[in-house]
Amino acid sequence: MRRKSALVVPVGYGWHDHACWFHTGIEAWREMLVLFFSEGAVRRERLLYISDRSEDELAEDLSLLPARDELLSSGHLQLWSSSAVHGATDEPTVLAQAARMRQAADDAVAAGYRCLRLAVDAALPIRDSADAAHFVHSEMVFDEVAARSPVLLLCGYDGRYVDQSASAALAFVHPMRQRAVFGPGCALYADSENAHSWRLQGELDLASREVLEIALNALPVHGDVHLRLDGLSFIDVSGTHALARLAERIAPHRLVLHDPPTALSRIVEVSHDAFPSLRRVAAAL
Repeated sequence: MRRKSALVVPVGYGWHDHACWFHTGIEAWREMLVLFFSEGAVRRERLLYISDRSEDELAEDLSLLPARDELLSSGHLQLWSSSAVHGATDEPTVLAQAARMRQAADDAVAAGYRCLRLAVDAALPIRDSADAAHFVHSEMVFDEVAARSPVLLLCGYDGRYVDQSASAALAFVHPMRQRAVFGPGCALYADSENAHSWRLQGELDLASREVLEIALNALPVHGDVHLRLDGLSFIDVSGTHALARLAERIAPHRLVLHDPPTALSRIVEVSHDAFPSLRRVAAAL
């Protein structure tokens, strides 16, 4: 079972953790990076920092990291510039990045490290829901890696250039995030125990309608989609309709609901005629 939490600082991490961190500029981000990587160095985790700037600039971000140069020379700390794919959110590029992350985690364990501790700096502005949808999809693909590989992941965003609704949508698909951005109760994230399976949690009502729709539209589909709903305490009619639209989108694959709340099960049972796409929802009790 993965942890979900609100963060004050990005430390206290374990395997499969995936956190979203909104900062206020490069100095604030550097401060968080040093805290994040210092913990990993003590725990004998391989450290990897990815950004679209040059490797020299990445090294400068970590100038206050204790023993930075020794960590770099030994391979304990690695720096990857993603400038070659700057701004790319197309499916082949995202999948290639995810595969590279997965391989880096496997390589870290093979080299004797406990796991891979990865920080990614997303430098692009996110101005509206269309921009948010692309980044949310990328984050959900990367969350599948975090959930099922020996990796823990910190995603940094410059909050000055991220639209407020986009911030909420990005936080919604991270099991760990800052409380000030979006509360810890509502989330959609990859299940660590079952492939092609996701956990939908919290109270989903009018306040969370937009972020739920963005997340469901961005959900990676590899076949039947399984939603684990044992942590879902409430979902309103608009949320149920959003599930119906997801079922329509992924057809002919099925949307399978595991442990749905009683009210949701009843809606699925009685709404087949009014909402034909709900016929593709299998309520697995």
